[in-house]
Amino acid sequence: MQRRQEGLSLKLAKSLGPVLKHIIFIITVTFSLLSKADKASYDDLLVDMLNSEGSLPSSKEIVGLAVGERHWYHHEIVQYLDALAQSSPRMLALGEHARSFGGRSLVTYAISSERNLNRLDTIEAARAEFINPVADPDLDDQPAVMHLMYGIHGNEPSASNVTPLVAYYLNATEDPDITEQLDKVVIILNPILNPDGHDRFAHWTNNHAGLNPSTDPNDREHREPGPTGRTNYYWFDLNRDWLPHQQPESQGRLRVFHRWKPNVQLDFHEMGRNSTYFFMPGIPGRVNPLTPIINQKLTAKISEYHSRVFDRDGVSYYTEETFDDFYVGKGSTYPDLFGCVGILFEQASARGVHQETVNGILTFKTALTNQFRASLSSLEATAALRAELLTYQRDFYAKNRDRGYYLATADDATRLHQFVRLLRGHDITVDVLTKDVRAENQLFRANSSIAVSLNQPQATYLRSLWERRVEFEEDIFYDVSTWTMPLAFNLTHTTKAVPSAETVAMPSDFLRAATTLVDSNIGYLIDWRDSATPALLYALHEAGAQIKVAKRPFTARVAQGEVNFGYGTLFVSAALSQSIPATAISLLEEAADGGLPVYSVISSLTPSGIDLGSRDFVLIKKPKVLMVTGAGTSQYATGELWHLLDTRVKMPITMIDTERLSRVELGEYTHLLLTDKLTDESDINGIGQFVENGGILWAQGASTLEWLDKAEIADIRWREAAADITGRELEAAQKDETRIKEIEALLPDRRTFASATEDAALKLVRGAILEGNVDITHPLGYGYSSNFLPMFRRSAKFMARATNPYSTPIMYTKSPLLSGYMSDENRTLASESASLIVTEKGDGAIVMALDRVAFRAFWWGTQRLLVN
Repeated sequence: MQRRQEGLSLKLAKSLGPVLKHIIFIITVTFSLLSKADKASYDDLLVDMLNSEGSLPSSKEIVGLAVGERHWYHHEIVQYLDALAQSSPRMLALGEHARSFGGRSLVTYAISSERNLNRLDTIEAARAEFINPVADPDLDDQPAVMHLMYGIHGNEPSASNVTPLVAYYLNATEDPDITEQLDKVVIILNPILNPDGHDRFAHWTNNHAGLNPSTDPNDREHREPGPTGRTNYYWFDLNRDWLPHQQPESQGRLRVFHRWKPNVQLDFHEMGRNSTYFFMPGIPGRVNPLTPIINQKLTAKISEYHSRVFDRDGVSYYTEETFDDFYVGKGSTYPDLFGCVGILFEQASARGVHQETVNGILTFKTALTNQFRASLSSLEATAALRAELLTYQRDFYAKNRDRGYYLATADDATRLHQFVRLLRGHDITVDVLTKDVRAENQLFRANSSIAVSLNQPQATYLRSLWERRVEFEEDIFYDVSTWTMPLAFNLTHTTKAVPSAETVAMPSDFLRAATTLVDSNIGYLIDWRDSATPALLYALHEAGAQIKVAKRPFTARVAQGEVNFGYGTLFVSAALSQSIPATAISLLEEAADGGLPVYSVISSLTPSGIDLGSRDFVLIKKPKVLMVTGAGTSQYATGELWHLLDTRVKMPITMIDTERLSRVELGEYTHLLLTDKLTDESDINGIGQFVENGGILWAQGASTLEWLDKAEIADIRWREAAADITGRELEAAQKDETRIKEIEALLPDRRTFASATEDAALKLVRGAILEGNVDITHPLGYGYSSNFLPMFRRSAKFMARATNPYSTPIMYTKSPLLSGYMSDENRTLASESASLIVTEKGDGAIVMALDRVAFRAFWWGTQRLLVN
C-alpha cells in the first residue's frame, strides 16, 4: 500500500509545477522517514528522487542515470553536482583543490542558505579569527562549518555515490527544519576524495554485474583483484596520508581543511558485508592523549542524533567497538587536534549490486540509504550544537599556547625541505635559526637549522608529530602506535623544546643556493647525501654519462675550494677517448643551478683520501628493475616502491604480475623487487637462477623472507619467543613423561577464551620505531653520515645477524625502542637483531629487508636503502 502511495505521489509531482512538486516531495519523504513498515520502499524512494521533475535538474537529465542504478563514475558525479550548483541558490562550486596522478580533478562545493552563501567570503575570513587567541570572535551570527567527506577509499562506493542524492535533497527540500539547519551550518562538500580508485572500482563492478547480478560473495563482481579501488593511482591508502600528505589528493584536502577550519568533519566509509553500521565514538580507551576530553563529549552528543534516526527506522548499528581515535593521520581523527570533531561512518558493503550476508541480502541501495540517513542526522546535530561547537573551537585555540622551540637540521637539503613542507601543510609555521644553538649535546648551526615555535595556533598537532611515546594506557591499536616525524625523516633534532631561539622567517632559497658550474676537463663530483641526487644519477645514465661511485671518503680540490666527500660520492668523468655527453653537462648545470651539491673538479690529486683515478672508484651501470605485482602481493608495499622509484628517482620500472613471472626472462633485468611470497615452483627456481647469474634480489617483509628460507634460496635464523620454543619442544617430547612435565611447567597460565583476541593483539608490532645502526661503509649505507638510523617496524618477526660479520649492514641496538608499542617479549627479541642482511649467492646477491623502508612514502630516512 505504501509503495503505491509513493508511486502515485511521484507521478503527481511530474504533472505539477515546481512549488507543488516540492510540497509533494517533502510530504512523501517525511511519510517514508516516519514509517518502519516498509523499509524497501523507503530505499527505492530515496534513490529514485532524482528522476522527479522540478526546478532543479534531475540526474536523468544530466547524466542519464538515477542514483543506485549503477555505480557512477567520477566525471558523472562532478557533472551532476556542477549542474546543481548552477541551478540552485543554496549551492556553490568552489573549484578544484587538487588533481590526482591519474589526471582527475578533485573539487569542493559549499551548501548552505542563500544568506550564508551571499556572505561566504566574510564567513571564511571570520574562520581565521578562531585560531587567534586575542581576536575574541563574535559567535552569535557565525554558522558552524561541517566538512562532508566521501569516498576516500574508492571501493567503498556508497560513500561517493550518495553525494548526488544528498546534494539534491538539501537543495530541493522546503522542509523548514532543514532550511533552518542550513542557515546555521555551512557545508563544505568533498564528493570524491579518491577519484582514481573510485573509477577503478566502478569500472570493475559495472563490467562484472550481469543482467541478473549474483548475490554470491564468491562471484567475480564481488572479488575485485588488486590493486583495488581502495587505493589511489600509486596504490596508497589516502586515509593514512593525512599526516604525511605525500599524495596530491591529500595535499589538496589539507588546503581545504585549513581554509575552512571546520567544526565537524565527517568521513564516510564501508566495511565488511557481514557487519551493520558504525558511527563514533570509537573504543573509549583508544583516544589520542592530546585530544581534549570535551571533543569526545561532543562526539557522544552528535551520536545521539544518529541513534535516533537509525532507531526510528529500525536499522542496526553499533558504536565504541572496532575503530579507535588514536592515530592522528586519518580523516576522522586528524581534526580532533584542530578544535574540530571528527566522525567516522562505516556501512556494511555490498561491493556491487547486492550480496549475501549473515544478516540477509544487502543491496547497494540499502547502503546508499544509510549513508543518506547519517548525512542528514549530521547536519541536524551540527546545527543543534552550533554554539557548543563554535565555543569549543574558540577555546581550543585560546588555550593552545606554549613556549619554546623544537630544533632540527640535516646534511640533506631535500630531506629537510620535505620535512618543512610537511609541517607547513598542517598550517605550522617554520623559521630559521640566526644564531648557533647547542642543545641535548647537539649543535644546531645558524642558517642551516630550522626552529619550530610552540607558541603558535597549531601547537597541539605539532606536539603530536614530535613526541616519542613508549608507555601507553591502551596497548592495542587500529593503526600505528607512533609517527614521530623527525625520526621518520632521520633529522638531527631536539626531543624537547628549547626555551628560546633567535630566528627569522625561512627564505625561499634556504639551503638551496644556486651555483654556476665551472667547466672541468677532469669531471664533476656529486654529494650522494642529498635525496634529490638519485634522480640526477638516473638522468645521467639516460644521457650516456660514465659514472663511478667512491668506496672510500676523500677530500677533493673543486671550484669552491677543498671539500670533504664521503662514501658513495658520485664522479662523472669522460670515458677513454671520449668527452662527457653534452646532455649530461646540461643536466649537471641545471642541477647546480637548482642548488644540488654538484662540484667542478680542479685536480684528480686529492689532499687526503683516495685520488679520483683510484680503483676505489667503481663504475655504476644503469639499472633495469623488475617488480613482482598482482595476485598475492601487497598493493601497499608494491605501491610504495613504485612511487619511490617512479616519482622521486624518475626511474621507469617493469611490473610483472605473479601469474606471468615464470614466462619472463629474468636475465634481462639487473634488479628484482619482491614484497611477498610466491607459490609457483618454477618461480622459485627462476629467482634462484637469476641471483646466481648476477642479479640483485630485494626481498622485503617477513612473509617474503620466510618463503625464501623455506625455498632454500636464502638461509635465515629466526629468533623465537620462549612460549614458541616450549610448544615445539612439548610436541617433540611425545611420550617422554618426565620431559613433558618439565616443559609443561614452563607453559603460560590458563587464560579465559574471551581474552584470546586481545592477548594475540598484544604480541603484534603494529608500528614502532626502532633504533637501527647502519654501516655507512657498506654500499647500502652510502650517503648516511651517522650510524644512527630510525627504522619503522611493522612485524613481530626477528632475525639473527648474519654469520658473515660483514653482511648485516643494519642491526638494531641493544635497547632499540625509540617510540611506539612493543611487548617486553618483543623488545627482548629485537635487541641486537638484524633489520637488513645482504648475502651473496653465486654472482649476485640477496638483500633481505624485514622493514618497509619506504613506508607510506614519508619514511624519507630509510628510502635511501632501496635506492642504494
